[in-house]
Amino acid sequence: MKPDKTTARKCPICGGFQAEILRKQSFVLPEGHPLVAGYNVVCCCDCGCVYADTDVSQADYDAFYSAFSKYEDRSTTTGGGDTPWDAERLRQTARDIALFLPDKAARILDIGCANGGLLQALREMGYPNVHGLDPSHACVQNVSGKGLPASIGTLSSLPKDIGDFECVILSHVLEHVRELPDALKDLEGVVGRDGIVYAEVPDASRYAEFLTAPFQDFNTEHINHFSGVGLRNVLAVSGWESQAIRTKDILSAPKMPYPAVFAVAKRAAAVYWVRDTELRGRIVEYIQRSQAMLDGIDRILRRELPENGELIVWGTGQLTMKLLVETSLRDARITAFVDGNPINQGRALRGIPVLSPGQLRGRTEPILISTIIHQQEVLKAIREVHHLGNPVILIGSGSASQGNPGN
Repeated sequence: MKPDKTTARKCPICGGFQAEILRKQSFVLPEGHPLVAGYNVVCCCDCGCVYADTDVSQADYDAFYSAFSKYEDRSTTTGGGDTPWDAERLRQTARDIALFLPDKAARILDIGCANGGLLQALREMGYPNVHGLDPSHACVQNVSGKGLPASIGTLSSLPKDIGDFECVILSHVLEHVRELPDALKDLEGVVGRDGIVYAEVPDASRYAEFLTAPFQDFNTEHINHFSGVGLRNVLAVSGWESQAIRTKDILSAPKMPYPAVFAVAKRAAAVYWVRDTELRGRIVEYIQRSQAMLDGIDRILRRELPENGELIVWGTGQLTMKLLVETSLRDARITAFVDGNPINQGRALRGIPVLSPGQLRGRTEPILISTIIHQQEVLKAIREVHHLGNPVILIGSGSASQGNPGN
């Protein structure tokens, strides 16, 4: 592999700085957003790891997860077990963990616990000694409201008095962490000598097979992309030897499966990384398929956007951030953005206010639903919860413009 550049960020597995650029990813960010409006997705020339070359500090990422947690909107996010499909996903994860944790008295720490759904599932399986850790104050309050102990903190800033545990869970955490080896090495202070680490991440080697929205995994949050080999590697260089590595399919929304891979690891004196020879090719395929999907969305936008007319965009998430850069949406006359998550309301995106759904009453502009994963949920909310008659533009699979509900 021929390097394109010397990266600003060292490879999270081997520490190298020579990488091939696979894609330049850009975003339009809301005001006050602590991260950057773009980065290069690169493949390490030494170990084959794929990651975002960003010079944003770990402290900035921790601040982002504290102030911008999407999990505070429990109606559309996962992690709390608040919907039947998410609850079943978490019960399956609890069953996966239980295979390697026969002692029901074991103390379990879930780092990045969101709204505590996995902790609840484990307790229902007979593990009473569970504890959650999350950077979001709202999430910690939600977990405590379920009668489960929880604290403020992150993998990179563990509370000093958190104690010792027989099992530490990192479920969809490692893809978010900039300084991985250092953070994982710090777990030695909280995992008992014979304890285990359960680490689950999106399976980057299968992104292309589960494509729902274009470049959905190249976002402000996911800065590391692991195959099973990569997950084994990052644990290995941090002093953890994988006892088992398995793939699984989980749900990111109703009827929307998503690829994941998990490892169960124990402490090791010295384990070395091995080169990932397949991930680059799988990511290139994902990029090609994503670009084709993005081009298709742009064709819908060019056909459906009102000519010289005003428009409301429902959703300020990762897809919107990309569409505002890479499609004709950048030229639309957007009068307002709408978001159901209170944490985003009252902010501005591209200088345009982000409103709550209730603030749309009396407005007649067409509404573009700028999400694919939650498209049907948002449409149902527009019609049946908020009783809005605005024309609606859909961009997901099989989408078409929808006029007033009575037409």
